[in-house]
Amino acid sequence: MTRLLIAVIVAAFVSACGPAAPERAPADLRVAFVSGLGDVVADSQGRTLYRFDLDSGSPPATNCAGACATLWPPAAAGAAPPTTDGIDGGLAGVLVRPDGVRQLTLGGWPLYRYVNDTAPGQVNGQGVDGTWFVIAPSGVKVTGTPADGGSGY
Repeated sequence: MTRLLIAVIVAAFVSACGPAAPERAPADLRVAFVSGLGDVVADSQGRTLYRFDLDSGSPPATNCAGACATLWPPAAAGAAPPTTDGIDGGLAGVLVRPDGVRQLTLGGWPLYRYVNDTAPGQVNGQGVDGTWFVIAPSGVKVTGTPADGGSGY
């Protein structure tokens, strides 16, 4: 009888605990601070995201393909709507590129990473060719110069 009572108490205790709440996945788009530039948009891994002046934000359209997309990989979007942290979710969207890749957008502008940004916080692509710029959480391009030459937050 005592064993049965102990078993019932243990079972009740274990079931009351339930499974732990799952950890929240990092947002697809989040805010990062860069000295000299202010708040900019980064991906879920903390990598700085850029916009290309030759693209279109309205309607959203990309003009970066082939060799361009090798140097400036599109910020890939998953099947679910993009998640944001510190950014108006209404500005976030997805563009389906001509090659079928789903690309994150902000304020309609397609977003890209830069291959020469090798770690979170780097902004080595800022101002490249006068057409590539980090993007602010509001969806507008940031035209300043990073205080530290582009090497970190």
